[in-house]
Amino acid sequence: MNRPLFVHSNGQILDRLIKESNNVAMITTSMVQALQWITNPDMEISGVFLSPDDTSFSAFRFLEIALTHRPALPVFLFESTLNRNNENGQRVMKSTHIKGIFSGTEPFQTLISSLKTHLTTTDVVPRKVPQESIIAGYTALPISDFFTGTHYPYNIFIVADDGAIRLFAEKESSIDPTYLSKAAQRNRYLYVREDEVEESRTAIHTAKSNFLDNPDYPPGWKTAEVMVNARAVLNEMKQAGVNESLVEYTQAMLGDLFKLISKIESDEEGTLSSMIDKAQKCDRSVFCASYSMLICKQLRFEKTATLEILGLASVLQDIALYKTPYGDLSDKLSDELPPQQLAYYQQHPTQSADLVAHHTDVPQVTLQVIRQHHERKDKSGFPNRVGGTQLHPMAEILSLINSYYEVAKKHTSDAEVIITLNKTIFPHYSENIVNAFKQVLGNILKDKIHAAHAAQVAGI
Repeated sequence: MNRPLFVHSNGQILDRLIKESNNVAMITTSMVQALQWITNPDMEISGVFLSPDDTSFSAFRFLEIALTHRPALPVFLFESTLNRNNENGQRVMKSTHIKGIFSGTEPFQTLISSLKTHLTTTDVVPRKVPQESIIAGYTALPISDFFTGTHYPYNIFIVADDGAIRLFAEKESSIDPTYLSKAAQRNRYLYVREDEVEESRTAIHTAKSNFLDNPDYPPGWKTAEVMVNARAVLNEMKQAGVNESLVEYTQAMLGDLFKLISKIESDEEGTLSSMIDKAQKCDRSVFCASYSMLICKQLRFEKTATLEILGLASVLQDIALYKTPYGDLSDKLSDELPPQQLAYYQQHPTQSADLVAHHTDVPQVTLQVIRQHHERKDKSGFPNRVGGTQLHPMAEILSLINSYYEVAKKHTSDAEVIITLNKTIFPHYSENIVNAFKQVLGNILKDKIHAAHAAQVAGI
């Protein structure tokens, strides 16, 4: 049976689709699982639905792989902010080979209404072992994929009785189900030229390479892609440690994050708080890097120094905590650790700086900020109780953000967070840095309120 594939991390949407589809649809929160299905030609899929602002996977990467293995499958998006009927929406859809856009609130039957239903089983496809599907210069596609389309995406070829490969249908010609069904009686695969598929892959590469600068793409897409890249860098760091190449990747990721933050502050309400929320869910160090850049903008620090010193220090600050005798302690709250683990934890700023210094050639000032990222102006921090003029201003910023992160993890209410910050955190830091932090936090909270109000008005 040909079934639609839904890839999303929103449990409420997926639960609804499971019920409405009577378990007929293929539904997953895992990009890995979805790609396994996509790349398996025996999986009978009628169409793919995914969310491009989902930070659990890269929509561009998914589209590229789907286009390579199953270019005849229609792909649809859950995207509430992109109007597919305007010029910008059409341009985005064309560059990423998207067939349609939905908000995610539509019933299951509405979502799949554009998929043809005349082929509900593959009885027309022979059950015998298929002929050899590998032909040099061509990509084999399951013939069943084409039954849910309206037009052929490329020039399509078929293997004739004499074994020769011949033109079956011209690009953009309409799909005739009857004609296709007859062909399926004897053939399991149709073929497209690899160079034509490569042209489409190049188009998606181009779309991805400039999408951060492209106003046509919604901010949520951009945030998701940056967070996915950040997670990839962090996963590599957790598995293999740190080296010069990884530092280069980290700097590139930070450049994208800086660009995203610079653009997102001028976008519609709700996008800044959403970005911070996704950064916090991604990883502590990415959250700290995001807040650091916002505060540095508020203090008018120079961009290069922000990225090479504070941004890099934010990402590398906890590298000594990834592999410890007690496991990964990087996202543990300090006051919840038992005494032995706490003692180890309190030495990690020095250990992280030493690891980075041993395996890379990052600037000494970056190492200083890593060593001091839990120190405080009044010398109440750790591990060396550095303060006063000895504490680097960027280290003080990173320390304040780390303190805020721990407070925010303990309290669900914004009001409780602010009360705790005022009572127990802000007195330990410089007035100018606290004021800059308050301004940034205030902007994010206002943005969060506006987003909640807009969602309420929209009935979401």
